[in-house]
Formats: sequence, C-alpha cells, structure tokens
Amino acid sequence: MILTGKKNLNWTKIILMEEKDTITKISKGKKWKFIFSTLVFLSVVIIIITEILLYFFHYDSTYNRMQNFTLEQAKWWTCDSVSGPRYVANQLDKTDSEYFKDQLWYYNRLKIVNNEGYHDRDDFKELSTASDSLKILVAGDSFTWGASADVDSSYVDVFESDVKKVYPSVVWNTGIPATGTNHALFTTKKFLPLQKSNYVLLGFYVGNDFGDNLVPFDQLIFNKQAACYNLYDYDKEFKPYKISKREAYKKITGSYPIEELNFLQKIMIRSRFITFCKEMTGKVINRLSGNKSRTTEQQYKMTREYLKQLNEYVKQNNAELIVYVIPAAEDIDKKESQYLDVVKILQEQSISYFENTSIFSKTDYLKTGGGHWKNRGHVIAGHALSKYVLDLIAKKQQKTFRKN
Repeated sequence: MILTGKKNLNWTKIILMEEKDTITKISKGKKWKFIFSTLVFLSVVIIIITEILLYFFHYDSTYNRMQNFTLEQAKWWTCDSVSGPRYVANQLDKTDSEYFKDQLWYYNRLKIVNNEGYHDRDDFKELSTASDSLKILVAGDSFTWGASADVDSSYVDVFESDVKKVYPSVVWNTGIPATGTNHALFTTKKFLPLQKSNYVLLGFYVGNDFGDNLVPFDQLIFNKQAACYNLYDYDKEFKPYKISKREAYKKITGSYPIEELNFLQKIMIRSRFITFCKEMTGKVINRLSGNKSRTTEQQYKMTREYLKQLNEYVKQNNAELIVYVIPAAEDIDKKESQYLDVVKILQEQSISYFENTSIFSKTDYLKTGGGHWKNRGHVIAGHALSKYVLDLIAKKQQKTFRKN
C-alpha cells in the first residue's frame, strides 16, 4: 500500500510538472504574441504620425515628385556639345504662362533671350579692338542668370546699371542655371575673344557649384516646368558616363516611370514615410562607406582645377578674373565648409574675389526652388559687387580699357 501510494505521488508530480510546462509554454506564447502585436501597433502608429508630420512639412513622396516631373524637353531650351546649354528665343506661348503662373519672373526672363541663347539684351557680336568701353564678361549659374529676380533687378542687372553710370560699359551675362565652373570656362573661351574683355566676373554659388563640376554640361535638359536633369552620372572613380532618360527619371524622382511598376510598388511610392526612410538610408550608407568624403574631395579637386584653368586663360588674354563668392542661406550665420573651401582655393591661386555675408539676412533667401535670393538680395548684392569692382579699377588707376 505504501509503495502504491508513492507511485501515485510520483505520477501526480509528473502530471503537475507537465501541466506547469504546458501553462508556461502557453504563457510564453501569449507573451510573445502580445509583444509582437504591441510592436506592430506602435509601428503603425509611428508610420501614421510620421506620414502626417511629413505632409505638414511639405515633404514630397516619390509619387508627388513623379507627378511634378516630365522628361519632355521644353521648346525654349536646347543643348549640345558644340554650343552648350542655352535658351531659344521666341518659343513661349500661352501654355507656358500656365506653367509659370506662380513664377512670373521666370516667364518674363524667358522673353529676353539674345542671339546666342543667353538672358541679355545685347547680342554677343564681336567688338572692335579700338573700343575704349569697360568690357566685362559675366559667367555663372542660376544666381547669375537672375533666378527669382524681376527683370532688370538681378544682381548682374544692378551691377551693370551701376558701372554704366561711371564708365561707358559693355556687360555680357552668360549665366546659365544648373551649371558649374566648367561651363564658365567654356563660355569665357567662347566670348572673351569677341568682347575683348577687361574683366571676367564669375558668380560662384557655394551651394551647388562644387557638385556641378563633377559632370559635363552638354546633356543638360530643362522640361516645361523648368525642372532640369543631366543625362550624365559618374562611376566610383568619378568618371562621367551618359545615362538614359529612364535612368535620369529614377535619379530625380526615386522611381522608374509608374507604368513599369507593379501594384505593390504603386502603393509604396505614395508613402512619404517610405520615401523618407529610403533617402535617409542612402545618406547613412553613403557616409559610412566613405563615398561622401571621397565625393567632397573630388569636387574640391575638380573645382580647383577649373578655377586654375579659367584664371590662366583670362590672364593669357590680358584680362583679370574676379570671383564673386555667393553664399548659401546657411552661410549667413556661420560660413560652412564649401564657402571656406572656395575662399581657400582663390587665396591659394591669388585670384581676386569679393565676399561679404554681412550684407544679407536669411530672409533674403527663398526657402524653396534652389534657395535663391529674393529681389532684395539681388539688389544689395549688385550694388556691393559694383562698388568692389569700381573701387578696384580706381585703385589700379586704370585710364583706358582699350585692348591691344
């Protein structure tokens, strides 16, 4: 009887232990299900909140970018390897006024295109060597072209007006948006011999000119909405190569054309959260891999070389190069690395330059569309630059501008 009791007791213990293990397994299963469900719930909440925040901060999803972008080249634009990127005169119509109803300044600037395709009322016809006018050739990107300024209010317009009050002058503006110092070298070699320039004035925008110097400019396209793209990219060794319009579309928007996407992809491109995560992931990978630092080094190297070539060419033609260092909005409070880099290059190469961040405030810059100056920014920049150049001429006691 005692043995039987012990056996029953042992079996009871075994049964209780098995029940306990079963209960424990069930509890652990419920626990992990709860944790998983909670994580899913929190993830959904975070995604929804992030989507709402990105919406209110006007962050575009990939789909938004696709809606606002087309590969079709505008009829008022052309580009080739011989004459470079330029505008085409007399190609605006009523449909263009609709595209630019919120950017009337752009529409009005497209109405003023000279025989060479630049925004200038002067045709770039060869001047006589006997001309004793002050002759200034201006080169640069969208700031120099006059982005966001009313007609006759860009910094080049104001500069030209100022110097003409002091000297008989000829000022040609060869500024083209989305170009770098390599394009400035191109236009200088093309037009300095025609103008017989005394000075070449380069507007160097620190916000993107370093990056623009990594690719050629002979495949630059502007669409009807005045958005631009370049049919060039560069490999790991920074050698440029041509890309298709399809690849350019993906580079700009983050996706291939919508007709190539499956159902799930069409849903995903509408998410601001997914677009944001993809961009942040790319930036982190780019930084951790060292690509960012390598790219910065190459940009510096190419910019230094182009400035050197430009300065040497100008000197060989008995003229002087002056670089206007145009600050980005971020440089107003504290000069950022690219601002300091270009100043360093100019000092090393003994190139004359003008820079002054104190005359601007951040309110002089637009927060969208490339961060250009508003009208006021252009006007104060033009006056400051003309004073610098006129003071330089007076200091040199230059009496004649005739070229031998």
